[in-house]
Amino acid sequence: MSQRNPMNERYTTEKHTGSTRKSAASAKPKTKAAASVTLGTTKKTQQQRKAEAKAARKKEQDRQRELDRKYYKPDTERYKKLKRLWWVSLGGAVLCTVLSWVLRGVEPAWIAFICLFAAYALIIFAFYLDFSKIKKERRAYQERMVALEEAQEKKERQEQRRRQGQRSGHVADEIVREEDAVQAAEPEKPAKTGFASRLFKKKDTASAEE
Repeated sequence: MSQRNPMNERYTTEKHTGSTRKSAASAKPKTKAAASVTLGTTKKTQQQRKAEAKAARKKEQDRQRELDRKYYKPDTERYKKLKRLWWVSLGGAVLCTVLSWVLRGVEPAWIAFICLFAAYALIIFAFYLDFSKIKKERRAYQERMVALEEAQEKKERQEQRRRQGQRSGHVADEIVREEDAVQAAEPEKPAKTGFASRLFKKKDTASAEE
């Protein structure tokens, strides 16, 4: 190993002419511990809430559309009565409209206006029946049918579990019977005797002969 010259100007003067090069690690900016860790917030934004509400509305509309397709026409007597009244209202509105056009040139003129107002009133009444009374009756019928479907599905699941339990019990009984049959078919094996047992047996035989 080479020895440094003690007479070098670097070692004889008190003034430092050189500088130490800093490492690459010291050049990095210093950050606090866990400064890069961000905690996720549980608060939803307004756009997320709108998207969830829109998805919920779409799901409810699809469900209602499916119920309308399956149970649109209830079989209750009240629904049939309301439906007949709705048809009568529409028919009366059409008839009053035709009369208002026919009686337009007839005196007095207020008769045609009365027929026209009656047609408007009957149309409004028909809309009221359709969107209020008939709709409520249809919703009640749909809810009743959905409850019946759920009860039927629950009953079928219980029956299926009961059948599976019975099948499992039958299988276990079959296994036990097969094992009993195998054991009954096997011949009895003679007991193994060792040298000591044969010796004791000979002694017993000799003492019996004496």
